[in-house]
Amino acid sequence: MIKKTIIALYTLIIVCIGLATIIEKYRGTPYVSEYIYGSWWFVALWAVLTVCSVAYIMRQKLYSRLPLFVLHLSFVVILVGALTTFLLAEKGTVSLRVGKQQSSFVSSVSITKPLPFTLMLKEFRVVNYPGTDAPLDYQSIIDVKDNETQNSVVVSMNNIGSVRGYRLFQSSYDSDSQGVTLGVYYDPWGIAVTYFGYLLLLISIVWVCMSRHNNIRTLYRKATKPLALMAFMVMGTTASAQAPETVDADIAHSLGTVSALYNNRICPANTAATDFVTKLSGKSTWNGYSADEIFFSWMIYYSSWENQKLIRIKNRDVQQLLGIDGQWASFSDFIDSYNEYKLKDAIDQSRKGGGEIEARALMDADEKYHVVEMFYKGQLLRIFPYTFKDSVGWYSPGAQVLPREIPVKESFFIKQSMDFLTESIVVGQKERALEIIAKIKLFQRDMAGEVIPSYSATYAEIFYNHLNGERWVVFLSLTLSLLLCIVIASGSSLSRRKWWNIAAAAYIILLTFYLTLLLALRWWIGRHVPVSNGYETMQFMAWALLVIVIATHRTFPMIVGFGALTASLCMLVAMLAGGSPQITQLMPVLQSPLLSVHVMVVMCAYALFALQVLLAVQALWLCRKSGNAADTERVTALSQLLLYPAVFLLAIGIFVGAVWANVSWGNYWSWDPKETWALITLMIYAAPMHGASLPLFRKPRAYHIYIIMAFLSVLVTYFGVNFLLGGMHSYA
Repeated sequence: MIKKTIIALYTLIIVCIGLATIIEKYRGTPYVSEYIYGSWWFVALWAVLTVCSVAYIMRQKLYSRLPLFVLHLSFVVILVGALTTFLLAEKGTVSLRVGKQQSSFVSSVSITKPLPFTLMLKEFRVVNYPGTDAPLDYQSIIDVKDNETQNSVVVSMNNIGSVRGYRLFQSSYDSDSQGVTLGVYYDPWGIAVTYFGYLLLLISIVWVCMSRHNNIRTLYRKATKPLALMAFMVMGTTASAQAPETVDADIAHSLGTVSALYNNRICPANTAATDFVTKLSGKSTWNGYSADEIFFSWMIYYSSWENQKLIRIKNRDVQQLLGIDGQWASFSDFIDSYNEYKLKDAIDQSRKGGGEIEARALMDADEKYHVVEMFYKGQLLRIFPYTFKDSVGWYSPGAQVLPREIPVKESFFIKQSMDFLTESIVVGQKERALEIIAKIKLFQRDMAGEVIPSYSATYAEIFYNHLNGERWVVFLSLTLSLLLCIVIASGSSLSRRKWWNIAAAAYIILLTFYLTLLLALRWWIGRHVPVSNGYETMQFMAWALLVIVIATHRTFPMIVGFGALTASLCMLVAMLAGGSPQITQLMPVLQSPLLSVHVMVVMCAYALFALQVLLAVQALWLCRKSGNAADTERVTALSQLLLYPAVFLLAIGIFVGAVWANVSWGNYWSWDPKETWALITLMIYAAPMHGASLPLFRKPRAYHIYIIMAFLSVLVTYFGVNFLLGGMHSYA
């Protein structure tokens, strides 16, 4: 009876919090916070589940197996900590103005409550990214008077102020920069209890993995027996009008090394050029021309390039609307004979909820058109800096309206240098053109100084852009990985030949080196661990899978094919989803080492879950014939063996993320859709670890079907939240 109650409550909670994330999308966060996450019945569900689980643990005498007992106890402690936070914690806001004292705050239920100290805003300032006028951080310097003592605290985006247990964090600021609104959070006991639960969880995970008397060692012995697997089944050219006029390749390359303010980051102009060409055509080169040649040739010979068919339009309805034959359009194709934008009416109808053309296809074509318009307006190429008192302004070539503070000489250079360069290029004066480019670089050094990237950093980024733009690598790795997977899984005699094993090992090592180089370059260029967005995390997941393959290929040979194939699929997803992903500077709150650890650990867990899916498909294929029972058992054992580190890594990743959130945002759990679905994923994958209590998971076919279905929760967590549900984690 207790076990059935636990199963029912466990399932009900998963369904409730899953539905809550969907309801939040339509009714808003305050609604689900009040009527679901903060409701008495939701707390009661967790409380009853906890009590029943403790009763079942005692009845099963789990305390006789101390590592497992402490593991389950840690979750009980974490839930007790959450309940303590729910009952005792207070949250709200306090508004401060420069020079005015405040000794109370407004709670989340709109009640004014006193503070045991007095706050006064001394100064508020906005800190910009180095060398730009883009906001990086918001800092409030606050005087705190407590009885007879007085001190100051600094509250910023990555620094929470703490006064007598009250945590103050930056929320918003007034338009005149003379006032701020701070979030207030007071949790005297809940954080400590929860952190103790996290510590117990970490200790127990290590203890379970090291213990001799557990299921992991049994599964390892089964999974490492020789396998005799049966067969395993895994299921445009560009057209140009007339040859365009182009800038000399050496001049274009030299221009690509000029620094530019692009995407709130100072980088080589080659980065803007690469993003521009990739956005239009889907790749970083076109018709034999490099991104630099296209970008700067279009800038000078624009009338010629407007007729080049390098803009890719995939949707047939949009193709018909533009009047093109095939999927390649020119910029001129977007304008009719009356100089009107051809997509305007269709886009207007789509925004009103009507129209027959798919909205996403229209928006994609419209975005490409406006990328060219931004290019014409100079928004993609701001290469002339000037340092003012508190900031650095960046201006486009030929800018006619400049601040009066810029001296006449510098103003003349900003307005006229590109004209001189264009003239030199058009008349074929290559040496003079290169000399002008050198003067532009010198001007940048004089005006912006140390914020201009070094020679090595510039060429490292250009090399990265070139390396990352080679999409054939992804398709080649996908093809080779599929071939490798089929040969190994089929038990072909080819897989036992020495030359084949050497070739397979060389391929895995080369692919790992390629991804390592990409990630290392991106780390150096972006100055943060490359796990800050979806593109980076997919590449990291691919790299992690290959590292797992290299580390375990002797013990588990079948992982070589599965791991390489999954890694290649991750690379493909990154490429298709990201196009030419931009490297961006991170705000300080996202530069925490805890965040990097959190993302890397979670992605390693997802990588193992992905491997399990392929193993499940393999096992289900083997289950078709009764003579494959031994092989099915071994594949199942390997899948179950991978389940332990996968679930443990996900659990560690979640609590590391909670610690980071508490340090950065003042709250260790907020029921954001991404963290909610991560919890759902953990709960779903934790179920098959309890095969002793749940007979269903002792049946190989049922187990593997469940593993395949469970992966849907990973897909929702990683993709569904980002593209459908939103939330604070939607950038990841």
